[in-house]
Amino acid sequence: MKKSQIVIWSILIALVFVQYFYMPKQPEVTRGEMHVSFDSRECRPDLVDLWNTLVQEQAFSNESAVLIQLNQYIDKDGTVQCTELHWIGYVDGEEHAYEVYAHQNGNVYYNDQIFDFPMQGVHPLAILREVDRIEFDDLTRGEYNITLTTFKHDGPMTYNKTNGDLYAFADGSLRPLKEAAFSSEASWHTIEIFPEIGQSGGITTAESISDHIILFPEQEIARADSVVHA
Repeated sequence: MKKSQIVIWSILIALVFVQYFYMPKQPEVTRGEMHVSFDSRECRPDLVDLWNTLVQEQAFSNESAVLIQLNQYIDKDGTVQCTELHWIGYVDGEEHAYEVYAHQNGNVYYNDQIFDFPMQGVHPLAILREVDRIEFDDLTRGEYNITLTTFKHDGPMTYNKTNGDLYAFADGSLRPLKEAAFSSEASWHTIEIFPEIGQSGGITTAESISDHIILFPEQEIARADSVVHA
């Protein structure tokens, strides 16, 4: 056997040894599926109803839940094709990470695994209620698919027109903002919209359509140190 082959086999054997005897095992993932009946007259799932179903079907404590992220993929006609929800919840004092994928036809797929990284943040319902109030038709204008994503932020940070179109969002109404500034002690969530708009040379080809819309729910913009309305 050539010396190079001996070296290669030695490395492979060492990697296998490390994998089996020293590397920590990945947490076991529990996968499952269920069906949720969405109103056929609606183009989107009711997120609050979906959450209440998840609380009934899964073993985590509702009070312990912390939102990680919500993603929704919306067609230009306002139909939500898929909803992805990620959160942390505790089961008998043990932390779990959950992922749910809810499709337009009502099929819901979920993953559940033990998680060991305590997180702080808002309860999912605090944001889900706000997203339920968004009029997607007004954002798609019947022309553009959009992606909705929530983000958790920690200060300091100042938003202005360079970040995108800014809005305070309360009771389903959008109020334009010029600027919002958060201190280093602040922690807040945003709902961010990304229209799928054609671009040429980095410039949007659609007039009066922003390629990034940032919504600050009422309880989140209240955490800002200063707000300048448009």
